[in-house]
Amino acid sequence: MLEVLEYDDSFEKAWTSYVERSANARIVHHIGWKDVISRGLGHKPRYLIAFDGANVMGVLPLFIVSTWWRAKYVISVPWLDYGGICVDSPDVERAFLSEIERIAVEEDAEFVEFRSVCAGVLPLEKRLDKVTFQLKLDKDPEAMWKNFDAKLRNQIRKAQKSELVAEIGGVDLLDDFYRVFSRNMRDLGTPVWGKDLFDLTLTCFPKAAELVVVRLNSLPIAGGLALTFKNTQYVPSASALREHIKLCPNHAMYWTLIQRACEKGFELFDFGRSTWNSGTFDFKKQWGAPPQQLEWQYYLNRAKHVPHISPDNRKYRMFISLWRRLPLGVANKLGPRLIKNFP
Repeated sequence: MLEVLEYDDSFEKAWTSYVERSANARIVHHIGWKDVISRGLGHKPRYLIAFDGANVMGVLPLFIVSTWWRAKYVISVPWLDYGGICVDSPDVERAFLSEIERIAVEEDAEFVEFRSVCAGVLPLEKRLDKVTFQLKLDKDPEAMWKNFDAKLRNQIRKAQKSELVAEIGGVDLLDDFYRVFSRNMRDLGTPVWGKDLFDLTLTCFPKAAELVVVRLNSLPIAGGLALTFKNTQYVPSASALREHIKLCPNHAMYWTLIQRACEKGFELFDFGRSTWNSGTFDFKKQWGAPPQQLEWQYYLNRAKHVPHISPDNRKYRMFISLWRRLPLGVANKLGPRLIKNFP
């Protein structure tokens, strides 16, 4: 008999085993994120797991985001690009719906957001402004190089001629990475995630999480967080200092990661989400992967319309303009407290 239960720690082994074997599982379904997101951002987890007897048939990571203006959102999964229901069949997906509705009512939430790659069978509202890029990899980096167009190869060569050096490591690179990342986020007008969130990610995923820092001489000018899951290398966060963009530090960073992913035998390189036709969209598209539509789904509880909580929303333009003018120390102190409200 199929039943959906709230997760407790006795289910950890069963959850992990299911995620490892499921072809539909994404990195966000790894149980480690329950600890990272709850400790790093303070969001309450409400994980669900479906059983048919002793067999796991599906999982759903959920977090309750409580804002300072007393609104609540249920998100699968905050901060990261993907989420949603991971199941073996449409029947299991439907079985989750009553529990999703119950949690939304119990938490008095505005809505439930599923950051789905592909929408399932549930009759939910959709948001279609986001895409991802997944580049198919060859075991030979030289074969990848030959498939790049001339403009992209020239930009990578420019980074090399500028003597930019990419370094890969862990917590030892966190200060240099965060120095670049936090400044770039301030310059974009976006509150920054706290350093402790990245520290927790590196600590909880010691074999799957790495940092890459690009240096000009000894100066860090670009950096990114790289995660691995099954056959995929994934980069959810990356930044570069604007005054050095002409040296193509982002090209140095991504080409270093792509070469390494090829050599390690990964099959896909995931650039992460972008908004259609944005600057990051154009940067990621040039590497040769076609845009893949993300189908974020919504169960509306109190909300009447699909939300648009994003820096792309015009109503945040004045806030963005003001945030860019903040001293970096002030932005870094206030940012992590503020950004928790905008998952």
